Amino acid sequence: MSAVLIVDDNAADRALLRTILGRAGYSVFEVAKGQDAIQQARVVRPHVIILDVNLPDLSGLDVCRAIRADRELSTIPVLMLTVRHDDTDVVAGLEAGADDYVAKDADGAIILGRVRRLIEFRQMSGLAMLNQQLAQIGRLLTGIVHEIRGPLAVIRGHAELLRLKTATDTEEAQWIESILRSTRLLQMRLDHLMATVRNRSADVQVIDLPPLLREAVDLFVKGLPPGDRQTQLEVISKMPVPKVRVDPGRLIQVLLNLLGNAQEALARTNRGGRILVRTGTARSQDRPGVTVDVCDDGPGIPEMFLDRVFEPFFTTRPEGTGYGLYLASEIVKEQGGQLSARNNPDGGATFTIWLPEAP
Repeated sequence: MSAVLIVDDNAADRALLRTILGRAGYSVFEVAKGQDAIQQARVVRPHVIILDVNLPDLSGLDVCRAIRADRELSTIPVLMLTVRHDDTDVVAGLEAGADDYVAKDADGAIILGRVRRLIEFRQMSGLAMLNQQLAQIGRLLTGIVHEIRGPLAVIRGHAELLRLKTATDTEEAQWIESILRSTRLLQMRLDHLMATVRNRSADVQVIDLPPLLREAVDLFVKGLPPGDRQTQLEVISKMPVPKVRVDPGRLIQVLLNLLGNAQEALARTNRGGRILVRTGTARSQDRPGVTVDVCDDGPGIPEMFLDRVFEPFFTTRPEGTGYGLYLASEIVKEQGGQLSARNNPDGGATFTIWLPEAP
């Protein structure tokens, strides 16, 4: 459900807009003063801000400039409300940073059309930016993996030759097997890393989840700065779970994202914490499936944002992009599964991946 913030000192105008937007399924928030607009926008993170050009305390133009100067709010579209039907307010609003304008006495359908267009345009422009960033990351990672694969092939080839010349019952043969196992594991992890950024069809395989979870946790821990490794990470898979049919590389990408979000939530508490990764089974729409829970004991997710965490470009962190959870949700959907979030009764949050059992 999209959220709209109305900034208007006229109660009747706010009531009219609230009715129009509410009937269309939008969540509506409102303030009467310009000085309250920034604070409220940071709280509710609206998809669109409808801003009256004439406010009693601050000019709507000044409020619009403040929104554009705010790092957390600068990308939120602003629809400026005008009273006069000449171009004075329109030009001034656009120069102040408004994305569009509409007259206060415009038909409700026009207002809804402007709001809907601004939301869709922001999503499309954000997705285009995301695709560019992923392409750059992919090119960089491809070069790095290429540089690693060359020496790795030499190591593995020489180890294979040594194995052919070494008796299997000697101590040296054990060390050679250890080298070969490590090179095969590193090759698999390089393939998984490349799968996270390749723009190609999914490399679907039937796999056991527990080894993949341990691999993802191991990769995540090794990527943490030394000061952040005080967080306790635990993988629990007490019961045997059915196999699933997924792209291992893309599933690892989802797990790394969820682990990273949990670590950031714990870091904000300044007390360390615990991240638990556990498997289970559940049915969804009468289909048997396997679940993977990523739980933390951090501050949890504000209740008003639980339904929005998977929206593209939605974030509550100043340094956040709002891409990670959206991409994770899309990847899980590609695998035929679902990604959901909830708060734990005793604190913290849990993100659950549901995947259908392999046929």
